[in-house]
Amino acid sequence: MAKRFPRYAYTYNKYIWMDPGSIEVQQFIVNVTEDIVRRYAVDGIHMDDYFYPYSDGTEFPDAATYVAYQQTGGTLNKNDWRRFNVNTLIQTMYTRMHAIKPKVKFGISPFGIWKNGVPQGITGLSSYDSLYCDSRMWLEQGLVDYLTPQLYWQIDPPAQSYPVLLNWWIQQSKIGRHVYPGNAVYRILPTGLNWPVTEIVRQVNITRSMRERLALGNVFYSVKQIMQNVKGIQTEIATFYKQKAETPKMNWL
Repeated sequence: MAKRFPRYAYTYNKYIWMDPGSIEVQQFIVNVTEDIVRRYAVDGIHMDDYFYPYSDGTEFPDAATYVAYQQTGGTLNKNDWRRFNVNTLIQTMYTRMHAIKPKVKFGISPFGIWKNGVPQGITGLSSYDSLYCDSRMWLEQGLVDYLTPQLYWQIDPPAQSYPVLLNWWIQQSKIGRHVYPGNAVYRILPTGLNWPVTEIVRQVNITRSMRERLALGNVFYSVKQIMQNVKGIQTEIATFYKQKAETPKMNWL
């Protein structure tokens, strides 16, 4: 993409980022998504948490794109404009892929905290303000079929409590979209935070206790630690998966 659209390719924080404010970049992403859905028998399309980058302390270099937006009559401030760009991309992808294959699922795994201080007592990076992702709105307006908030924290620390955040995310799904929380299996590594495997077991149990409220599964990051059987995690989680899992039904598709 950087070769195709060099004007909108920026080196930032060691990576090359495409400008979400570029209509050309957005259209290319939508076209690629449509091509995948049209030509391949995929069950769904999943997007990770990268839209605007995690800040390195400098301004993301999209000033020219913002000025061009203003010159066409745009009145949003820069932060709202960035969120508008992300929301527009997501809404367009959702609409266009379902026009091709209505049963294809679309989901996103955003950073697990929507805003610093929300819900009360939660502190951390605000994806709304720092990454320009209004992930709560995606759930509220049904721009995704499921959301996988990255709840990569333990149960007990009050600042980023797993059950407190999961409960809040479920409450935002006002029209019945599914929530499949992301769980940080990589944090059991002895060379990392060295979580006990029981932390993951407890998190799965908490999620299952909320299944009637549409917390209908867990997404483990990453499968590498499971395949390597770090700390015997295969044995621990095997108790949860003795039978073949049923794909949650999405009656709106």
